[in-house]
Amino acid sequence: MPLPRWLANIGRGISEKKRTEARRWAGSRTSKQKYRLPEAHKPDAMVAGSTKRLASRFYQLKAGHCRTGQYLHWAKDRPDPQCWWCQRGSQTREHLFKGCPKWKGEQKILWAEVRKETGRGESRWMIRDLFADRRCSQPVFPHFYRCGENSAGWEEDARSEASEWELRERMEREEERRAEAEALGAEDETGTGEEPPLFLPTPSFMASAGEE
Repeated sequence: MPLPRWLANIGRGISEKKRTEARRWAGSRTSKQKYRLPEAHKPDAMVAGSTKRLASRFYQLKAGHCRTGQYLHWAKDRPDPQCWWCQRGSQTREHLFKGCPKWKGEQKILWAEVRKETGRGESRWMIRDLFADRRCSQPVFPHFYRCGENSAGWEEDARSEASEWELRERMEREEERRAEAEALGAEDETGTGEEPPLFLPTPSFMASAGEE
């Protein structure tokens, strides 16, 4: 006849048995070979080896969230998406890498190098595909430097444009508030041009009740 056991001891035995069975079940379905990340899932070596600032600009452009005129207009930081360098059309990724005359020389070098690496010219590329193809990382990164990205050219211009627009809006709001304050000051709530008294006179019925 087995000796009596505490419930805690019985529960511990059940847990150890379950753990052993689970380990045996998992071991039968796995191998000792280490998992290797596919090449397509590894970070781009060119981007990973660059500075943090340049890498962040690359991924912002790749995701479509760089501080371009189009993005600032969408974020309500600019009144319109117009390019502030050439004043021609909306400032998108396609415009900066293909159409903006400000960077015409840099664009020519970029697309010549892209053609050398991939065999495809400018007309056969969309910017989203350009950033998705790792063969284009080598030509794209020098393009950042040539366009002044390393010296915060794009970001500073974008920030200055946004700050100027915010300043204009703030000044307009202050002028509107000033005009409203002047209009209200001309005629107060009483309509007599006099300031209302701090304390209203005591009603007669309350005065009589206090005297009693």
